Amino acid sequence: MTVSFEREHFSRTPYRDFHPRFLSALTACPSFPAPEQYDRLALSVPRATDVQLPRFVTENRAALRQVGGYEQHVAQLRTVPTRPNHWHDFFNMAVWAHFPKLRWALNSLHVDAEPGPKDFRNGRAPAQNLAASFDEAGMVVLSTSLGILEELRALRFKRAFWERRDELSRTTRFWVVGHGLLESLLTPHPNLCARSLLLRVPSLPTCDQQQELPGSDALRFELDGRVAARVRGWRGRRTVLDPVPVLAIPGYSDNDSAEFYEDPRNLRFVPVSRRPPDLDSDLDL
Repeated sequence: MTVSFEREHFSRTPYRDFHPRFLSALTACPSFPAPEQYDRLALSVPRATDVQLPRFVTENRAALRQVGGYEQHVAQLRTVPTRPNHWHDFFNMAVWAHFPKLRWALNSLHVDAEPGPKDFRNGRAPAQNLAASFDEAGMVVLSTSLGILEELRALRFKRAFWERRDELSRTTRFWVVGHGLLESLLTPHPNLCARSLLLRVPSLPTCDQQQELPGSDALRFELDGRVAARVRGWRGRRTVLDPVPVLAIPGYSDNDSAEFYEDPRNLRFVPVSRRPPDLDSDLDL
């Protein structure tokens, strides 16, 4: 089946937050790029000198079976099996391009032979379940405001997104790192939920620099390394990914009214945190 490669998507949030060089490279694609073009697209995004990208190759089912599965293919062959004309796999490449250290950390956790006791329902350890959730629906929330982060952590979403909207716009940025969520946002539906890491940072780029979110390349490199370190730490500690209703974020939908945040179809979270009391706050980089 042929899938339309509609480039107008990239003028919308969150896709317009991809690196400008990546967006520019996409303008040279009159139709859906083939997996063999993904290496060039990924390399258009500047990256730290101490990390290498995998190669992207057309998926081969026999090769997947031979090495033991998708993640094993990535880990052993340093190549990402990619389905042609497939938005899910396109956004997988986009996240690799922008956050390669994070993606290598997730892959390492996926293929870990001794990750801890496994869930009999899916054969994964808790840390691997967490990695799978973040891989598909992950978001990193950066804020200079401890108050905004505390509102989000406590699931007080109307407070964070509406009553403190001006403060949020000045202090807080959202970066989708889950490729499944990026695909879902092409045709968004109510109740889309990100699984988020909430990180307090000392400073952020100004709004007129938003085209290069999550900031300068240096900040992105630092964020990539720090979040990758968090992922590696999931093996040895309990962790909760905080839920964030994606369409409640300013700019992600038509939510510029109090009525949006009063409609139970848009916010179905009870405003009490589900975070176990024995977990640390862990809001700082």
